[in-house]
Amino acid sequence: MTESPATPPSWPMRPGYRDDLFRGAAEYYSRYRPAYPQPLFDDLLHHAGEGGVLVDLACGTGEIAIPLHTRFAHVHAVDLEPDMIEVGRAKAEQVGATNISWTTGKAEDLAVDEPAQLVTIGNAFHRLHRPLIAERVRQWLAPDGCVAVLGSSTPWSGTEPWQAVAVDVVARWSGEPGHPGSAVPATAVRNAPARRTHEDVLRGAGFINVAEYQFPTPHAWTVDEFLGFLWSTSYTARIRQDHTLTERFETDLRAQLLECEPSGQLRESIAHYYILGRKPDPEST
Repeated sequence: MTESPATPPSWPMRPGYRDDLFRGAAEYYSRYRPAYPQPLFDDLLHHAGEGGVLVDLACGTGEIAIPLHTRFAHVHAVDLEPDMIEVGRAKAEQVGATNISWTTGKAEDLAVDEPAQLVTIGNAFHRLHRPLIAERVRQWLAPDGCVAVLGSSTPWSGTEPWQAVAVDVVARWSGEPGHPGSAVPATAVRNAPARRTHEDVLRGAGFINVAEYQFPTPHAWTVDEFLGFLWSTSYTARIRQDHTLTERFETDLRAQLLECEPSGQLRESIAHYYILGRKPDPEST
């Protein structure tokens, strides 16, 4: 457990993201998102247990569901974006992960009819109706089951000179300095209800032993790999979905990054993490 959180200090209680947030990003997401390190998964299962049912909300292209499928009898994976589900299902077939059920839809609308040992949410809890999801998850879990919010730091929270360059270029082209291209207008954020941390939301839903665990991992990108990663994010949503901008954006970003780092090797430490909460077992109290 760490003392310095990797997650932002708080998020709005009601998110305001567009439903097409990751439309057109599935292939980039699958290919260029850095994988969660195996020590993170091992530590998570050490604390949360395995076997039985895993529910993976906002599953993307299977970044959690596929690596963990051998540790559970059945996996439910759900994502709002059909392309994410299509790519995830194809990846699962390639590795023989036949125990994963793939569903297109909102996490808030999911029905789970068998007690789950673990519910995971990767890089997405802030985009969901957190209090509602936390309450639903608590109902889905078996006694002593766990919820885990997984995530990774981004260039927007980094301190490397090339990261500052990338953030500046994306801000200029997206027209949203310092904000994801998918975010609601600033006035809506200012008028939003109180902001709370992920940990506060989980505790408010009745989870116990809530804590964050970090796994910083050195990483080196090529410029092309980093571009692929950016296309998988919400920060470039407007650019990605406007084909008149994409080529000029890539040319600009490439030139700026190579001027900052002529070697073309973009090095950083990615703070992978998970936040764990446990459902109390009435029989143990």
